[in-house]
Amino acid sequence: VSIKMGGSSLSYKKHYIPEDRTLVEANLENADPELCIRLLQVPTVVNYSGLQRRLKASDQSWMVQFLELRGLDLLLEALERLSGRGCARISDALLQLTCVECVRAVMNSSAGLHFILDNEGYVRTLAQALDTSNVMVKRQLFELLAALSVFDPQGHHLALDALDNYKTQQYRFSVIMNELHGTDNVSYMVTLMSMVNVLVLGEEELRKRDRLRQEFIGLQLLDLLPRLRYWFGLYCNPSL
Repeated sequence: VSIKMGGSSLSYKKHYIPEDRTLVEANLENADPELCIRLLQVPTVVNYSGLQRRLKASDQSWMVQFLELRGLDLLLEALERLSGRGCARISDALLQLTCVECVRAVMNSSAGLHFILDNEGYVRTLAQALDTSNVMVKRQLFELLAALSVFDPQGHHLALDALDNYKTQQYRFSVIMNELHGTDNVSYMVTLMSMVNVLVLGEEELRKRDRLRQEFIGLQLLDLLPRLRYWFGLYCNPSL
């Protein structure tokens, strides 16, 4: 099926899955940024999945145009809205996940990464999306914040600023520590501990680095280490 929108053609492919249902997949292989922006006005798994593939395949000029048309703004606004809506249904969880994967695709480009670094508001919105029960989404968000911290000193500053402005927590690192205390998912633990490490070690000034370390210790990080070692041991040696 092919639909004409503006100067671009949008086609859909049908994939048959069990239970005699049909999943329609948007093929945006040759779509221009304007068409993708219009599709973002209708947040569906179909549109996000098609956009993710288009973002991954885009060149620098295409990505710049997408960003200038507020493509990233629309994605982050949708992600924050979806996170606030909860995950009562599997479809809600899948919608969140495909949306955050689009944000990841933007950040995997040089243009997208620098665009985010130039605006602290984007990183704050990214952190606000942590207010979700979807562990897969939270894991990806922490990975993106960690990547920003490692990439550039400004990214480290913006990640700390975003955690400072996270609405639901009294202490800025509580969101990380609460997740560590509450999960038995080893791969998620690894992501969270990586986040702790990049936040602490990413601070170049020794006095500030020690202050960050003390913040985590104050939230019982040391008490948690034996439990983490136990789970990591089981993960590395499942026969034990």
